[in-house]
Amino acid sequence: MTTPSLFIPIHSIKSDPALQPGDRGERKLLVTELYTTTEKQAEDIVWHPPATHKKCSVQVMGDTEIAVFNQHASQDRHYHKQGTEIYEVIEGIMKIFVEGDEYVLDPGDMMVVNPGAVHEVKPENTLFICRVVTVNCKGAQDKYIVI
Repeated sequence: MTTPSLFIPIHSIKSDPALQPGDRGERKLLVTELYTTTEKQAEDIVWHPPATHKKCSVQVMGDTEIAVFNQHASQDRHYHKQGTEIYEVIEGIMKIFVEGDEYVLDPGDMMVVNPGAVHEVKPENTLFICRVVTVNCKGAQDKYIVI
């Protein structure tokens, strides 16, 4: 059963072990499909980061995903045929290239990347926390890596 709402406090994001140095640098919060080996359906209204090696609570919603990531996350140059990604910097400064043009985003800045636009976050010498919302999302099958 889905909770009536999911509150994700910023202090919980900042204390998440996955976003600490030496870890993967990203966390999914809202997913189109539940990966049962690493995720479980959220049962509490207030989101808390999981303990190390425990499943993360997520909310499942068709065609929409939300994740947070920082400079430690693996990045690649890619595009989506259907999904639109909306990046919002929470803290720090983030560089993103969209169709070859560089943009520097400060806290509160947003970048909407439409389907078909090749883009890549460049974490070079920057510290940041970013939220990305993907709408009209078809999950991993809609991500196309560009070499």
